[in-house]
Amino acid sequence: MTGKEKNEVFDSLPTCVAEFIKLVIKKMRYRKKVRLDVQAELAAHFEDELRSCKTDEQREQKAQQLIADFGDVKLLAVLLRRAKKRCRPLWRKALVRSFQVLGITVLYLLICSSRLLIGTPTISIDYVDWLNELVQAGRDESENAKPYYEKAVEVCVRMPDWLSKCRAKWPADFNNAEMKTFLEWISNNKETVELVRQGAAKSYYWPIYRGDKTGWIQETMMQNVMKPLGNYRKAAYTMKWKILNDAYNGDINSALDDCVVLQRFGSDLQGKGLLIEQMVGIAIEAIGCQTTLRILGKVDIPADVLRSVREKLEKNYGRQQAAINLEAEKAFWYDYVQRTFTDDGQGGGRPLIRGAPFAAGDWKDGLWKLVTFNYPDRREVTGGIKEYFRQAGKLLEKTPWQLHNKGFAAKRWDEIGKDIFMLRILGPARGKVSEISWRIKTDRAAMLTVLTLKQWQKEKEGYPDSLETLIGAGYLKELPMDPYSNKPLVYRKTDDNFILYSVGLNFVDDGGELRKGRSGKIRRWADEGDAVFWPVPKND
Repeated sequence: MTGKEKNEVFDSLPTCVAEFIKLVIKKMRYRKKVRLDVQAELAAHFEDELRSCKTDEQREQKAQQLIADFGDVKLLAVLLRRAKKRCRPLWRKALVRSFQVLGITVLYLLICSSRLLIGTPTISIDYVDWLNELVQAGRDESENAKPYYEKAVEVCVRMPDWLSKCRAKWPADFNNAEMKTFLEWISNNKETVELVRQGAAKSYYWPIYRGDKTGWIQETMMQNVMKPLGNYRKAAYTMKWKILNDAYNGDINSALDDCVVLQRFGSDLQGKGLLIEQMVGIAIEAIGCQTTLRILGKVDIPADVLRSVREKLEKNYGRQQAAINLEAEKAFWYDYVQRTFTDDGQGGGRPLIRGAPFAAGDWKDGLWKLVTFNYPDRREVTGGIKEYFRQAGKLLEKTPWQLHNKGFAAKRWDEIGKDIFMLRILGPARGKVSEISWRIKTDRAAMLTVLTLKQWQKEKEGYPDSLETLIGAGYLKELPMDPYSNKPLVYRKTDDNFILYSVGLNFVDDGGELRKGRSGKIRRWADEGDAVFWPVPKND
């Protein structure tokens, strides 16, 4: 309705009626279309009532009487508005109510969320210093192998591209041009090899962390941790090829001594520090194990040398009990909490927005705690982190067979972090870490067993019928256990050799059959088949 049409509605009505209707419409405070409809209805009503009046004076008097009969303008406007609302279609009523409920819900959530947005954390602990004190454990810095390993990777000359890509397993596989480049590269890395030897001769190893108290520990520290770790593996591969070249040229004692050094290098990084460092240490020790087995399969080694290597490895393996220790990992989570929770000065405090994932087990739990103002405080979350790592440490002690036999490997890792979402999502990764740590333990048991069997063969001119024979003769202290079967590693004497294997990741004895991994290559630790240590697979 245009402005002209609006005025025409009141043309035949007294001025007092027009003013009355306009005032009622104004007081309605409702949608424009409804107000125009009411305006037209009121105008029609007055027109019908005034139609019988003969004079303007009569019209004016009756109009005033009608207006008086309507009563209070404000009340009339309210009644008209309510009447129109009651007359709305059902779908429109439902839609309006839905939007009202939604609006109230959003408003309530905003009110609830405001507690997460108001407040500031208090940074009171430098967890980089906390980590350094934890790993050093009061030992004298002169006993630390870390500076030697760091220097070794600094001076390490990069491996030739062709060597990193070729599939050669032994120096005899190189052509003349490759051998020349290979020997030059080995010669240029003499300092690297010597520094690794010096580091492995130290009594202890502990990482040295650097960071900035003002920044998140993940951001300020991880860069100086990650950079040398990649180079550690480069130094390990340099050692590997130096060892193989020495063995190829007949320097067996030096080659096997360096095999022990390489495995010590890897084991030094285990059982302490951050998880990523320990995983790199396991990878380096695995390189050392594979290199040692390759030499045993290629070179005829005297019994006294085999005994010496076995004794050195036994001493090295006895230095530490656990390949994985999660104690240092707490630093990341403690630092995260102190930066995402307020601090009441007594160990408590409420979560801020970035701390919400630490205060809930999943999105449903988080939403419920949000609307009920029932988030756990800082003390409770910190206690939850401690309990998580306590249970995680217990699970790491369980063998793969124990977890598999009870049928809760993956489920158990998920359960221990159920109250803290940020820890819960790490369950699958922690389970994989546990599996890898048991692989290296199995590698160690197999390594000592192979060395012992080779020594026996040299001294007795044949292999024993069973591993129990080695124990009876004092060659082995105990049977090498397979954590994937809860039984000793499988040993069988063949015509002129022997086979030694673990039942592997599928927990089934496949008779020593190797399988291919996802890459299509034969792998010792494939999802199917057995993990065969001897005889050494051709591509190992």
